[in-house]
Amino acid sequence: MVSISFVHTGRSLRFMICAAVIVLLAALFWTGSRYPALDEKAMMSGAIQLDDPLSFDAVVPIDGSMSTVERIGYTTLNWLNTNKKGMTFGVLFAAVFLTLMGYVKQRSFRSGLANATLGLVIGTPLGVCVNCAAPIARGMHAGGLRAETTLAAMMASPTLNVVVMTLALSLLPIYLVVAKLAISLVIILLGVPLVARFLPEDIRNPAPIVSPPQSWSARELGLPLSEGLGSATVGVATDFARNLWFILRMTVPLMFLAGFLGAIAITVLPGEMITELPFGLLALVTIALVGLFLPVPIAFDVVVVGVLLAAGLAHGYAMALLITLGSYSIYSWFIVTQSMSARAANMMAGVVLLCGVAAGLVVQGWHDRQSDNALEILTGEAPIAQPFMAANAQETSGLVVTSKPFAPRSLAAETPFLRLEAHEIGIDKPLEFSMRDMWPPFWEGRSLSSGDIDNDGDIDLVVASTEVGLYVYSNDGKGHFDRADVSAGPLDTLPVFNAVLVDVDNDGWRELVVATYRRGLFVVENDAGQLLTDAPISLANREDAILALAMTFGDPDKDGDLDLALGNWAAGWYRRIPGDESRNRIVWNEDGVLSGDAFTDLPGIPGETLSILFADMNADGNADLLVGNDFEIPDYYYLGNGQGAFEAITYQDRLVEHVPTTTMGLKVADLMNDAVPELYAVQIAGRSSGVSDRLKMQPLEQYCDGIEDQAALATCQENMAIKRWYKSGNSFNPGYASKCQDMSGRQAAECKAMLIKDLAIQKRDPKVCRLIPADQWVAQSYCEVHFMPPRAILQAEADAALAQVKRANVLLERNGPTAPFKDTAQARGLEVGGWSWDTKIADFDNDGWQDVYIVNGTWVPNEVSPSNLFFHNQGGGTFVEASGFFGLEDYLMTAAATRFDMDGDGDLDMITHPVNGPLVAFVNTSQDGNAVLLRLSDNLGNRHGVGAVVTVTDDLGVTRTREVQIGGGFMSFDAPDVHVGLGSGTRIESGNIRWADGVLTPLPMPLPAGATHTITRN
Repeated sequence: MVSISFVHTGRSLRFMICAAVIVLLAALFWTGSRYPALDEKAMMSGAIQLDDPLSFDAVVPIDGSMSTVERIGYTTLNWLNTNKKGMTFGVLFAAVFLTLMGYVKQRSFRSGLANATLGLVIGTPLGVCVNCAAPIARGMHAGGLRAETTLAAMMASPTLNVVVMTLALSLLPIYLVVAKLAISLVIILLGVPLVARFLPEDIRNPAPIVSPPQSWSARELGLPLSEGLGSATVGVATDFARNLWFILRMTVPLMFLAGFLGAIAITVLPGEMITELPFGLLALVTIALVGLFLPVPIAFDVVVVGVLLAAGLAHGYAMALLITLGSYSIYSWFIVTQSMSARAANMMAGVVLLCGVAAGLVVQGWHDRQSDNALEILTGEAPIAQPFMAANAQETSGLVVTSKPFAPRSLAAETPFLRLEAHEIGIDKPLEFSMRDMWPPFWEGRSLSSGDIDNDGDIDLVVASTEVGLYVYSNDGKGHFDRADVSAGPLDTLPVFNAVLVDVDNDGWRELVVATYRRGLFVVENDAGQLLTDAPISLANREDAILALAMTFGDPDKDGDLDLALGNWAAGWYRRIPGDESRNRIVWNEDGVLSGDAFTDLPGIPGETLSILFADMNADGNADLLVGNDFEIPDYYYLGNGQGAFEAITYQDRLVEHVPTTTMGLKVADLMNDAVPELYAVQIAGRSSGVSDRLKMQPLEQYCDGIEDQAALATCQENMAIKRWYKSGNSFNPGYASKCQDMSGRQAAECKAMLIKDLAIQKRDPKVCRLIPADQWVAQSYCEVHFMPPRAILQAEADAALAQVKRANVLLERNGPTAPFKDTAQARGLEVGGWSWDTKIADFDNDGWQDVYIVNGTWVPNEVSPSNLFFHNQGGGTFVEASGFFGLEDYLMTAAATRFDMDGDGDLDMITHPVNGPLVAFVNTSQDGNAVLLRLSDNLGNRHGVGAVVTVTDDLGVTRTREVQIGGGFMSFDAPDVHVGLGSGTRIESGNIRWADGVLTPLPMPLPAGATHTITRN
């Protein structure tokens, strides 16, 4: 006979069965739902996006077009969906715990502190949200546990979860996290026993609602002193069913009511206004009360406060929300009132509110003092007062075709691509990244551009630099590069972001169009293969422009030369709504001259443009213009008429289903081999409620581990050491100021300048920007631009704006020339891309189908570094992530890439430009599939055929289409070669070229695979 001293006689076996069920239930919840979900949130950290103001999981994303009633209804639905697993666990756990407590003799200690500690020990590992902890508390109190234990467990479960604390450390200043932990312990170990002292004895020490017979009565009644496994199991099941029904009817109706009331509160309260509120006691109490009321899911408090801090929320308000939001809620109040009394519920709410307000006052005062001290440390001044043959040519139908066979294939490797650090093939650009670069746009990398500079038939490379201006590399034709000898000039000292190889004057030699940060645009002429870097020619943009972060070239007016569309960018990050300084424009080429004097400003709301592309999205023979914007300002798609005029597609046109919210790359390509173009737009494509299994993550601690170049490794490690403590902007901790004193030279100067910028942003005081030394003009510019006024959005503009979607890439297809574009990314397997930047669409394995390669990653605070992703076209309209199999994984944060055949063997290689890492080369070593490479030489239009559409049919009857484009990625520009993989096809049997001027010319002859064919129109 099993007997346990603290269990009623005859109930030991039931107790053990109940205990086993509790352990099993908790294990299933922790391993199957709670901790995996929290781990994913910790990984995403700074990349989390929310589609609902009260939930992580949005069944129906909330958007501004919904009515108030709709928002309340859908927010309630989303809240129930987010909490369904935790609430289910809470109800089941409460019922099992209530059952177990019915078998226990002693349920408490004499000391209130000891009982509260018991509650802390029970509640902390449960790891459920404040809403899910409430039913558990109901079951514990009904089971006879003292009020101190019940309330402490309810408070400890959501506030002391170890994964939530880890997430908080990645999103919040450490002193806020430490303060939250300390105050949570004060509430649990001091506040709870204090509240219990003022409760009646029958509430403080309740009798269980169900008590088994005492041992003496069992003997008198003739009941057995022990029971077998079968009868014990039946007994537990019976008791559990009764207790489950009790918990369900006591808690579930109140759960629905709490969710509904929370939805009303979060909908009607002007939440976006609190980030602009100056700190004050009345506002602090109000914000704390709102936090106390809202029934949020676990970790939501940390995520929301992190987002609000980044948006400018005062630190005192943030501290108050960290204490009140997620620790207590209207649902907690309902349950405590029901199970104990309204007095107990109100007193508990009062303790949490008082601690939240007090903590907010203390933290704001401390933060203000630290900010003033930091300014003195950084500036030495007191704070500012506030107011086939080697040569084979044939001429037919006005075209001359010159063919050159491919070089032998690269040696086979273990995977189709061989990853090398680019210095191994002669690209010796050093790692250029420092503390100054830890702010946009500098943390987003620099451009890559491929093209034949000296017309020797080999593709060369230009890398932009904010340190020395330009790195120019000549290709020897075998895939090895040498640093080109270019003349010193004004660009050497300018922060160059974009440098694009393109033939501006139509003389057959590629010039270089350069965009700098706050120092203007330039054209570098090409004199027979020599770039004249000593005499760049100014190219006018807007006078107030900050940076042309995106550029594209095309011939939308069909006059035979290349025009330039500028995607202007101002600040990003905290200042998400720019002014007119960010308005985009088209610069018209006048007889081979790009001066900027002839231009057209694009209509619409100016946005933070990250990608722009001239391409024929609707296949009508005219170049359209696609604009990809970051944040709230939607993308714009302008349809061209072939004469230089454009008309924006509007929401009312119902032509485009939706566009991304944080667009960073745009491509138009024929993915289905049906001669119909698709439009692919990439953005931050992760989920707040779960990381897709297609994303590959590496712990941030391992970021530098794979770097072979020792100088790059040392720089990388130095920057990662700074990244571990430095959270910029509104998340800045004034205590960072002492870190600058540990640095020397350039790093120390940049550290001080960057921290003064952060202090100015936190204080919302542009006068602080003046304290940044003049020689740190980049940080000074960050600060100045942040305070530039936004442009008011007109209602007509807002009404016309295209709908946006978050957390998924967008693939727009249509079923006919007049049909609307629908998003098929999820059906095709292309909706996930991580923190997507540049995107390549090309046939990387020469199987006849175009694949998709996305480089991604971000310097935004997070705990992981994602790999680039390669989506292999399966040939049936679907894509499968296969970066590992193809050798294309890379966990360095990467924004820019260029693809071209660098060794002349007929397959496409790539160069990528990571952030805080060396340049990387991916050499294509595939041995399979046939291909042709077409190079256009147009003596009647723009020389390299940009904007031309080539359609070819191979000897197997498969038709493929390629459009020659420059632009559309993110600071990434590819040589305008037309690569066509043929799979097992051996030649192009027929085809045609629709040139940029609209003229359609048939290809003059069958073109065999295995060669580069230069097609000249005279």
